[in-house]
Amino acid sequence: MGLVVQLVFFLFFLFLSRGDKKLYLILVFLQIISFGSQFLVGAKIDYDSTFTIFNIFFININLFLIISPWRHARFEFLYLKDEKFVFFFKKILYKVLFFNLILSIVMLVIIRTYIPSPSAFKAEGAYKDLYESIPYFANFFRYSYTTQNSGYLAFPFFFYYLSKLEFKKSRWALLLSSSSMIAGIAFYSRAQIFTYVLVFIGSFFLLKDILPKKLNQKILRYIKIVISLIVFLFISITVTRFSEMDYYKDRIPRNSRVKDPIIYSIADYTAQGYYNGVNRLEKYTPEKILYGEGFLRLVYQYLNFFNIITWNAEKSKERVNKSFDGEAHLFYGYTCHTVYNFGYIVTFLLSVLFHLYITSQLRKRKYVSIESLFILVLLLVISVVSIFYCGFELLYVNLIFFFLIRTAYLLKKK
Repeated sequence: MGLVVQLVFFLFFLFLSRGDKKLYLILVFLQIISFGSQFLVGAKIDYDSTFTIFNIFFININLFLIISPWRHARFEFLYLKDEKFVFFFKKILYKVLFFNLILSIVMLVIIRTYIPSPSAFKAEGAYKDLYESIPYFANFFRYSYTTQNSGYLAFPFFFYYLSKLEFKKSRWALLLSSSSMIAGIAFYSRAQIFTYVLVFIGSFFLLKDILPKKLNQKILRYIKIVISLIVFLFISITVTRFSEMDYYKDRIPRNSRVKDPIIYSIADYTAQGYYNGVNRLEKYTPEKILYGEGFLRLVYQYLNFFNIITWNAEKSKERVNKSFDGEAHLFYGYTCHTVYNFGYIVTFLLSVLFHLYITSQLRKRKYVSIESLFILVLLLVISVVSIFYCGFELLYVNLIFFFLIRTAYLLKKK
């Protein structure tokens, strides 16, 4: 019954995709691929009850709320609403991103030199050994990990300058934005590389009509080349990591259609969010709610660092892991992650607010300000990574940064 319900939702999602709605289609196909991959790895939903059907409905209703607004994307003109603020923000952002770019490159070199094994870095946490051997490495590592998504804030500048045919400035914005992807490469993070590429492609389809047609086609060609390179990089990291783990092949279920450990790891990586999300929601009880601790870890970490609160990272990790019955490291998709942090009602309200905000910014609008675009690009991240987890924890650092600069500008203006 659950399978039928899910297929009905996908047919409904596809029905809404009629017309030129490439951004929306990309997001829908991500969900379909995630759902379909479970059949390759022998995974399944372990429950079949009324509550299971409810959870499948709830997951899909929330996915509809965070994906469907993007079908209205059709901007034709990008403008500056408050030019002085935009360039004030750009001045500070570019300095931060330039530092991040250099730091990401340095981190890449250090990690590749001392920890060439992805499995050692990811599974064994070997990077912690560098805390003592390299001065200030721990602080720089935490900073880089915290700000690794700030490159997305440069995407609006890239498209703005591209629309003005100021290619030198657009290339510089794109280079600075790449600090996010280089950080992902440094940390052997396939999810970060995947997210950067998908958010860039999504931003392109959101804004392609603001660009001249010939330039549009040229960028599409470049995107295809870049996607090929990124796929190669993604597979290289996967091959390097799982070829070192001889024991991994013993984890492959007997009923898995895929037997090769490397191919299985990719399919399982893609599939986890759907079936794990349904199975985990079946085990949810109000006592397991985390009150946002799974999302606000970085905030607590920094408040503790500056002695504003007393907070223990290991105890927090234990609380989160206990809530997920010792399996907090797995992917559970957008809805399940949010439910475990805030409960069913707040999860639904957050999705509704997301839907209303994006719809208000996109529906029947041909003009968009670059100030609004900063927020839209960040929120697009949530929809992109929803097959893995909820992206709110990836965004609040950037949102706080944006609003702090906005506040500083308004104070300066007075």
